[in-house]
Amino acid sequence: MKQFKEIFKEWHKEFPVLSKYTDRTLYMRINPFMIGLRLQKDRFGGDNYLPVLEIVPLWEENPQQFGESICWDNLQDMKRLDFVIDYRGHDYYFPEALECTKSQFGKILKEEIVFGDLMEFINHLIRQFITKHNPNEWIYVFQLQLALAMYFNKQDLLDQIGLNIEREIKYWTPKYIKYGKVLTTDEYREEIYQPFKDRGKFMETIEINSQRPKVAKLNVGTIVGVDDYHYEPKKSWLDRLQSIFVK
Repeated sequence: MKQFKEIFKEWHKEFPVLSKYTDRTLYMRINPFMIGLRLQKDRFGGDNYLPVLEIVPLWEENPQQFGESICWDNLQDMKRLDFVIDYRGHDYYFPEALECTKSQFGKILKEEIVFGDLMEFINHLIRQFITKHNPNEWIYVFQLQLALAMYFNKQDLLDQIGLNIEREIKYWTPKYIKYGKVLTTDEYREEIYQPFKDRGKFMETIEINSQRPKVAKLNVGTIVGVDDYHYEPKKSWLDRLQSIFVK
């Protein structure tokens, strides 16, 4: 049976743009966050692992929370099931796992990430929400969107995200939330926007966290095509219907 250290080295060899961050993570530093792969261990102690794409914010001010991922996505196999790999079967499944990784995450696991591809990945996360109006998922997605818009100072995108937040936050009531804490609208809004009230402090925090020894050793990438990206809000069913008849 292959040892985990050997498995980890094989993954690293296939993604040289990433650097070792911990014994189970391969990250790179890219503008306002770290992004990369975690080879998630079995929570019951079994000899298997699950590759997971993670995004870790560099704008986190709390030292005790720094390093926790804000968004993640499990690798899926050809049947759209979580791609859990047993150590004994690693050599057999590794080629397929690599193919799936490059298909699902390849556009955002490279030295230059196109801004539009990153925003599409965020939309992909939203489409996977099991519960449509679950603030525990939406809050982190909104924060990632806000962080990108604020980092690149895209006011048009900030405005649109703000509209999306106000539209979605109306659903966060006991009627729709079946589990987790229920806050007031103002409390939810405060939780979303708290890291982004002061752009100067936001940028300074990113710089400070980028100088942490483990972070500073990572390979560095960049997000490109920011000015080429233009947010196009989805039309409501009524707007789509009207567009059929109005030429």
